[in-house]
Amino acid sequence: MIRLFLKPGREASVSRRHPWVFSGAVASREGDGSDGRAEVLDSAGNSMALGAYSPHSQIVARLWSFDGRAPDVDLFRERFAAARRLRFEVLPAETTGYRAVNSEGDRCPGVLVDVFGEVAVIELLTEGTERWREDLELAAREIFTPGRLVVRQTGAERDRGSKVSARSEDFTPVPFLENGLRFIADVSSGQKTGFYLDQRENRARLRSLAGGKSVLDLFSYSGAFSISGLAGGARRAVDVDSSDAALSLAGEHRRVNGFPVEAADFVRADVFEDLRRRAAAREVWDIVVCDPPAFAKKRGDLSRAARGYQDVNRLAMSLVAPGGWLLTCSCSGLLSSDLFQKIVFSASLEAGRPFALVARRGAGADHPVSLDCPEGEYLKGFWLVRQG
Repeated sequence: MIRLFLKPGREASVSRRHPWVFSGAVASREGDGSDGRAEVLDSAGNSMALGAYSPHSQIVARLWSFDGRAPDVDLFRERFAAARRLRFEVLPAETTGYRAVNSEGDRCPGVLVDVFGEVAVIELLTEGTERWREDLELAAREIFTPGRLVVRQTGAERDRGSKVSARSEDFTPVPFLENGLRFIADVSSGQKTGFYLDQRENRARLRSLAGGKSVLDLFSYSGAFSISGLAGGARRAVDVDSSDAALSLAGEHRRVNGFPVEAADFVRADVFEDLRRRAAAREVWDIVVCDPPAFAKKRGDLSRAARGYQDVNRLAMSLVAPGGWLLTCSCSGLLSSDLFQKIVFSASLEAGRPFALVARRGAGADHPVSLDCPEGEYLKGFWLVRQG
């Protein structure tokens, strides 16, 4: 275990139980950290916290305990069990796909566990937690008792700033339910751990609004918003994405839920180019969903990301019918909700369309956010209605 001595005056965040220690706060180090564990001490040498050590990351330690408890298999079992109890209390009926452990939100920084029916996927997000793989796997098997456990390791790549290319050893599509609808997770190489579980509540809201309406799903991935719209009685839903594999899965989702699969409803295209074409053609849609990938992955991306969000929202707004709905989202954690709202407001002015903000929605209750680490609240979803 490595010992990290903080610089004078840099102890405040650890005292407040914030789980991140940045490399710039560390004055000196003792030990090699080869076991993935770190002890954080103040400038006087007093022990403050224990956690996972990631030597190649700006966040050099992610803290699991502030009371001297070692991060070991017993602590992993305890934290996983608490997370499991919470899910029993907050999950809707007929739902077997959910986030079972949400990193800092469940006091397990650097670890995600998603459950898809009989399969659990554990993703190790830091180099430190990758070194704990054996104990974390053991705890996950004992607490969640999955039929199969798939492990995705992305920590070392993330810590080094490399492009994440997680692939598991399991290539079998995994079926699960969300509010009674049938979906399939690509746990081997899909986005996140195989499905965007965090949008469940927004999909349910769309389902309640969709009766008799047309739905355009931009950056659709595997078409889950369209499935929710069709389940709510939408007369048509179109998916637009740049990935053939994602659109193929979107078609399969329609088949397994008993909806027609029409080739014209699946558009493989650059979404910005597709939007410009639709705007030029003066298309009108009752509901438009705009849920792009994160445009800002580091602070240096923020200016470029803001322009991208403004452009895509301006174009999307031009397609919304009077009285129609736009769900616009950002999953860029570095982009604050206030800044995103200002960007969307500017897009409305540029589009020449008046909109009202009806609701703000984030991730579902199975994605808790620790009050000690508000940075975990990454997803922003604005429900806008066109007023004229």
